[in-house]
Amino acid sequence: MKILSVGWFQKVSNTSLHRHWALEQNANEITKIDLGKSKTSFKYKLAYHLFQKGLPIPLPDESDANQQIIKSVTKLKYDILWIDKGVTINKKTLLFVKQNSPKTIIVSYSPDNMALRHNQSQNYLNSLSLYDYIFTNKSYILEDMKNLGAKNIKFIHNMYEASFHYPRELSNTDIEQLGGDVGFIGAWEKERFESILYLAKNGINVKVLGDGKWNDFKTISPNLTIQPGVFSEEYSKALSAFKISLCFLRKMNFDQQTTRTMEIPACGGFMMAERTQEHQELFEEGKEAAYFSSNEELLKLCKYYLANKNERTSIAKAGLERCISSGYSNERTIKKMLDIVSINE
Repeated sequence: MKILSVGWFQKVSNTSLHRHWALEQNANEITKIDLGKSKTSFKYKLAYHLFQKGLPIPLPDESDANQQIIKSVTKLKYDILWIDKGVTINKKTLLFVKQNSPKTIIVSYSPDNMALRHNQSQNYLNSLSLYDYIFTNKSYILEDMKNLGAKNIKFIHNMYEASFHYPRELSNTDIEQLGGDVGFIGAWEKERFESILYLAKNGINVKVLGDGKWNDFKTISPNLTIQPGVFSEEYSKALSAFKISLCFLRKMNFDQQTTRTMEIPACGGFMMAERTQEHQELFEEGKEAAYFSSNEELLKLCKYYLANKNERTSIAKAGLERCISSGYSNERTIKKMLDIVSINE
């Protein structure tokens, strides 16, 4: 299988790069085109801001990905053109692929809710109907995406990278610096901040590894510790080091699961997540993960599991085993996606 892989490959912790690694394992030949430079300039940020304000302005392609796609397809007829969140890929480019390599299957994947304005671009909206397959980890946007022009959209669960997310051997220094009773890694949002502060005010020691607005609350409670965000090796170590890892869902995206849904148990961590039907289907409640629906329930469960190490350890172990047995890894999930594309070719 020949694959032309277009994505965001600048950081080793980037999930787009992890998906590319999985594509590599399924390809006889693969070409990589990096979109990673496209979000850095003032020109790009201004265009994105104006689009968000309602103006139909395309995002500039500063990585020159559109020309690279055209050149690559001219040289070699690929079986699959895989585009990871192609917000700078133009309709004209995809039309060229269809005209010059009609057997190439054009696939789109994004970990974001692409039915929402803040995740889209005019380039993406204009090109939507030209993708042969669109994969999304948002089960609830299928009809919305069809209304935007998507022809063949498939729901697929989130993934973890087995070579990156796995239990670490932790030193005492790792546990001291990265671990804690209850921990959260990620961006500030009002609802998750309120939940964490509720825990802290009720005697639970919570450590947040995050930047930005988190820094405004470093002294709000003696039970709340805020440290800089972590990536790469330290990210996986922290998920292994926390006694309880909090898994919040992004409210602005209406998420039912998130990448941390897979990453926390894959790293051997004990996951305390918001209760949703999808979470309960992915990991059995009380046996492979713990779930909460209110701050009061979250506090009660944290107190219980902090006091019951053996049960906590058993659930974390079962969560890891579920990741493996159910095939939640990038390698197995991407293989499933490629099989769907090939079967219906």
